[in-house]
Amino acid sequence: MSLSIPQQASRFNLNELSIVTKKGVLDISKAYEEINIFDSILSPVITGIISINDSIGLSGKLIFDGSEVLLVNIGKDTDSASFRLKKAFRIYKQSERKNLTQNSETYNLEFVSDEFIFSDQQRINQAYKTTYTDIVQKILVNYLKAPSTKLNGVFENTSGIRDIVIPNLKPLEAIEWCAKRSIDEKKSPNYVFFENNLGYNYASLSTLLSQDSLFNIRFSAKNLNNENAVSDLLSPRSYEVISQTDKIEQTRSGVNAGTFIGFDPITRSIGTKKIGFEDHYNAMKHGNKTPNLAQSTNRGGELATEAYNSKKTVSTFGANRRYSNYVKKYDPTSISKVETQEDFVFQRKAVMTNLMNKRIKLVMPGNFQLTSGFNLNMRIPDFSIKESGDDDNEDRGLSGKYLIIATRHIIGFEKHETILEVATTSNELGFIPQGVADQNQAIKTYGSY
Repeated sequence: MSLSIPQQASRFNLNELSIVTKKGVLDISKAYEEINIFDSILSPVITGIISINDSIGLSGKLIFDGSEVLLVNIGKDTDSASFRLKKAFRIYKQSERKNLTQNSETYNLEFVSDEFIFSDQQRINQAYKTTYTDIVQKILVNYLKAPSTKLNGVFENTSGIRDIVIPNLKPLEAIEWCAKRSIDEKKSPNYVFFENNLGYNYASLSTLLSQDSLFNIRFSAKNLNNENAVSDLLSPRSYEVISQTDKIEQTRSGVNAGTFIGFDPITRSIGTKKIGFEDHYNAMKHGNKTPNLAQSTNRGGELATEAYNSKKTVSTFGANRRYSNYVKKYDPTSISKVETQEDFVFQRKAVMTNLMNKRIKLVMPGNFQLTSGFNLNMRIPDFSIKESGDDDNEDRGLSGKYLIIATRHIIGFEKHETILEVATTSNELGFIPQGVADQNQAIKTYGSY
């Protein structure tokens, strides 16, 4: 992605803000109060809300019915492709309509990528015998008619040929169904499907987390004299640690350990598989060198990563069919195409929870290059008195490479801000914290008489 830094971080140019109506194209660049645009690796499409201050009876004249199209072209200048969002959306809802005076009113127009509405109008009942990535691409092109301009994102091949039938799902539901079942070459179920400013993406978290960082984010004072435009643009206005660790959620979601129980109705067999933290973590690539993990023993002397009763998942599976003489004789090709539930049913939840366990929210100067699916190198200061011998003033537990998992662009008349939510599965500590016996002893004895 090319980088051309504007001279003012707060500057933006509204090249076009129009509604394609039943009567033609209508410019609303003077009528809007605020535009909010959202994307996330957990959302298949981009959504948004535009607040309108209407003093010309626009609402009554247009009679919004869901056919209107919103054209948005916003950049840091009028001609550069950098830092620009240029997209068309379907306006699907008018909400919060209120009178201000006898001659004016306010309301919101909620918009979404057109593929979302088109998806709701269809169902897929079709058999496929190919990879999940190929299935997703076919659905985007054949069912959703996605334009080529929206297919410029990351599309990563999945592992294995699958013989499946899409079970009466809407196209976008079908794609998300595929994502939850997809595994990479290391059998890690960490695929996500989402739309960002580049278009649609179907990629593994492993690939996304290991990409080079888009920007280095440092927490420094805003340059009021514009002597360093790069520093100004990449300096957060504020930040908030949403979550740094949640031991209960880690335990209940199987991040630390758990058990998969599978039964096969064809071979009438049952199998169990114990899954620990290293099983799903080591199957992925990560942005930093140390996992977000703390080792401690419970009062029974058991490590959290060995407590396999923390979570149990029961599902059908087909791993034992490769040993069945009946299947080998009457349906041998199915062995290589059978769904491997033992690889994704339990691990998928653990992988996603582990990513969301450490999250930070940033408020940045407006920048459309900051979009879901890219990494930032975060250098977060340690807000404490620096002691003798300290080499730096960074919080190593928080600093490191983070994946942008969601963005919200807020465009007012005079200011464009970007609110980011970033997450990571790893850190730069260089060691895994270990619990000590005194902690369990304190739990047992403190307050006893």
